Amino acid sequence: MEDGRKRKLLATASCQGLASDCLMDRLSELPEEVAHHILSFLEIKDLTCFGCVSKRCRKLYLSTPSLKFDGFFSKQLQRYDERLRLWSYLDNYLFHRWVSRIQRFHFHWVLHSYGSQQILQEDEKFRLDKFICNAIKCNVEVLDIKIKSWGSGAPLPTCVLHSGSLKSLSVYIYGRIIKAPSLASFSNLECLKLEGTVLVDDGLFNWISCSCKCIKELSLKSVSMYNATSSCNVTIESSSLESLCIERLSFIHHLYIAGEKLEQIIIDWRFGFRSDKPHTDKSLGICAPNLNSLNWRGSLMNQPNLGRLECLEEASICLLPSVDEFVYVSEVLSCLSSAKVLTLNKETTMALFKGGSMPLLENVWYLCIHIEGFLDFQVPAMASLLGGMSKLNTLIIKSDSFFRGPKAECCGFNIGYWKLQNAAFIYQLKEVTVELSHGSNGIEFDRYILDHAQNLNKMTIVHSPQQSSAMSELKKSKMASNITLVFQEDQERGPQNRTRRRVV
Repeated sequence: MEDGRKRKLLATASCQGLASDCLMDRLSELPEEVAHHILSFLEIKDLTCFGCVSKRCRKLYLSTPSLKFDGFFSKQLQRYDERLRLWSYLDNYLFHRWVSRIQRFHFHWVLHSYGSQQILQEDEKFRLDKFICNAIKCNVEVLDIKIKSWGSGAPLPTCVLHSGSLKSLSVYIYGRIIKAPSLASFSNLECLKLEGTVLVDDGLFNWISCSCKCIKELSLKSVSMYNATSSCNVTIESSSLESLCIERLSFIHHLYIAGEKLEQIIIDWRFGFRSDKPHTDKSLGICAPNLNSLNWRGSLMNQPNLGRLECLEEASICLLPSVDEFVYVSEVLSCLSSAKVLTLNKETTMALFKGGSMPLLENVWYLCIHIEGFLDFQVPAMASLLGGMSKLNTLIIKSDSFFRGPKAECCGFNIGYWKLQNAAFIYQLKEVTVELSHGSNGIEFDRYILDHAQNLNKMTIVHSPQQSSAMSELKKSKMASNITLVFQEDQERGPQNRTRRRVV
């Protein structure tokens, strides 16, 4: 019996050996670029295990152009000697693949806190900088650096922005100082993303405008300035830039953006707390004739100059105007006359309704607005806004779940008022979503749509439990039997403040 067991074990081992050899033969037959693509999905720990299998695997391990140095945050790396061994391994790996180009280098690290042992902290920072510089020497093209718990005061290695091989750079190191290269130092960067970093001065913006002739994407989030003055003027002017994102840069007072190829701009610019006075010391200028998408959030300044946006198709305007800035909201929206998709937050919508002069937005086919409720003073302004939208296809009206105003303020306009408007928007509508507030104005608006929207396919009405009986009446107003009519009962809109919805 023992001889039978031995023969079975030998047969099993033989089969496993054949399977392993077969697997290796299949791997060796793959083109190198295919094998490298497969290995690009592995983190460095798994890649290291792969490199120990055979000489062929080791060659692929040392030549793979895409590296992920991540996943080193376990409890096993709390002691300095353990982290030191890891650093030695990482340095040794880059040394052995010295001549092999790195196409993508993904490096995420958590800097350990050694308490009172400041010298250990500084040593690890030094090793981090050395490791980044060694990666740069491998002619890396795409560099993604994310280091947590860094602190402030230390500059980013100068070799990073001086690299001639870099095409994409993403840096997230809180408090890390970045000093711009000289204007004579030209860059091949196509994508630059900075988050949480600190600029020495405004030299980086000048360097981007003058020396980054290939840049297509620029993203600056939560970037501060080390020596910010009371008035910092920032100009970003590029003939190659296609996408720009600026978020939470509080040191900017005057911002000017220019680019013939700019297609997307995202701006989140807040000046602090909302004020009862307009921000006369702030200005925004945009010269982007081919802009396709604009997402603007934050504060509003006097007389923003958005230029001619004849190619604009999508705009999301979520501003926080002060009490005296409602007139500028209308001016901003007038610059968006070519937009086909438009989203407005509640503050922007309410300021627009107070302004009196309604912009002509005749190209809009998708509109999403947020209002306080269907208040009597809002209805004429809403009718004026919708009246100029002859191509409107999708309409979404959001309202506050509970508005603390007298009910009489929401009962002054019935279906007859909307009929008298003879607005062209009603004939192209295909999908409508309306969140009702209290009162009858919103219900009468819904009845008007159901009675007159000839091309309507679907309508969703969000209502309070107290409005359920009125919803039963609306079911009879369906113009065509093929319309999908959905009622959503929202408990938040009633006196019981619960977050449960029931679809009827």
